[in-house]
Amino acid sequence: MTKARRCTLLAGIRIERGAREDWDRLAPLHYRSHHAGAVSNIFRMVYRPGASKGRETLVGVIVYGRSPLSLAARNRATGGRYRVGRNLAAGRLVNEELRIVSRVVIAPNWRGLGLASRLVAETLPRVGTPYVEALAAMGRVHPFFEQAGMTAYVSPAPAGSERLRSALEAVGLGRCARRSAEALEAALKSLAPAGRRLAEREIERWARSYLAAKNHRTRRPERRRALDLVARHLDSAPVYYLWRSKSFEPRAGARGDANADPGAPAPPAPLGLGPGPRRERREKGARR
Repeated sequence: MTKARRCTLLAGIRIERGAREDWDRLAPLHYRSHHAGAVSNIFRMVYRPGASKGRETLVGVIVYGRSPLSLAARNRATGGRYRVGRNLAAGRLVNEELRIVSRVVIAPNWRGLGLASRLVAETLPRVGTPYVEALAAMGRVHPFFEQAGMTAYVSPAPAGSERLRSALEAVGLGRCARRSAEALEAALKSLAPAGRRLAEREIERWARSYLAAKNHRTRRPERRRALDLVARHLDSAPVYYLWRSKSFEPRAGARGDANADPGAPAPPAPLGLGPGPRRERREKGARR
């Protein structure tokens, strides 16, 4: 059996504080928009061959930003510690204790070497906050945040989404058929009248519910808009990740939930939910 050889280029990798121009150089390679929100920290990964200081290659960039004040997945993972509601103190607590991984990008020539997880793992303690969170649309496929030491919390799919997914699959519209609004429109036209009416009725129901939850609009969306929402969001369930500094001790009573006992201690690491749902399931499977 041949022993795996370590890439010799990794010895020249360095991680250091970066600047906005580092992100601007690699931003076109990221699948999301170039706008990274309210940036708080930028770190870059560079390759410097040997002892040379003049020659360097920008390998990757990670951007940290200020966390949004309200995040449902965070509330579930932390037991309501940062639930804002009408409590302004919780907003201050979010700004003091949390940052979010906004963007991570590795140059194409350097992918497949585990550098994304290394970039995250080595910069998390340097952000300066007790907790760092992240949301990843591809978390189930590329769990590099877990490999970096973050805990994954997989949210259950909403009942409405499960209902629409079941209805579409019952009439033969699988995931491939709903990969885009155009593909979904073509697939609907190919259905028998009864199946098409069922699918269109369930799509409209789901789209109205989705928009009502997002922006409180309950009007019937245009057909094209409804199909686009299904294609973009029905099968997209971001994984929430949370990292906790080992040196942090939460203040007693520092809770954002207005219904929480102000004298109760804050949840212990990791915030009272053990190793997280995904890791817990893996451990149960190992015990079997």
